[in-house]
Amino acid sequence: MRKIVSSLFLILIFSGVQLEAQNFVTLKAGKTTQINSIAVSYIAAIKKTKKGEDLYRVTVSITNRGGDFQQLFSRATRIFRKTANNALAYFQFVNATGRAFSATSGKLYAQPLTIEVPYKCRKCPPPVDKKKDPYNYYVRSYIIGTQFQSGTTLTGTYNIRVLQGAAPVVRVMIR
Repeated sequence: MRKIVSSLFLILIFSGVQLEAQNFVTLKAGKTTQINSIAVSYIAAIKKTKKGEDLYRVTVSITNRGGDFQQLFSRATRIFRKTANNALAYFQFVNATGRAFSATSGKLYAQPLTIEVPYKCRKCPPPVDKKKDPYNYYVRSYIIGTQFQSGTTLTGTYNIRVLQGAAPVVRVMIR
């Protein structure tokens, strides 16, 4: 019975990985691809050839051609942390070797959405005037999510290495 349950569990895991892998779209250099009202493109420029590998500088860009996109976090923070959950686009460089600090994947993040929160802090010395308010009032910014407004373009630049004579293959998955 345990073997059957563990086998089914493994099958579900592998099928889930395959379903997620099917969300990636292969891009063509210099061509704009429309995915869910977001225009995605990339340009690859060769920098140099060394030891049987070509070094490319790949510039990827996404443009929002639809409505405004907002993602709200379950908890407000003071610092924006770039995690996999709040990435807007995932890029894979399929045939990149990853040698010499070259990228094999990349992520683009939307701009943080902030809110100003007023708070009060008690003054250290007691006030001289009894009628005066004993609190100092301040405003602090908190990040409550991300936003990608209509018409906005985000770009990212990556250095990748591929085998000599091969062109970079770029795939993207939009969240």
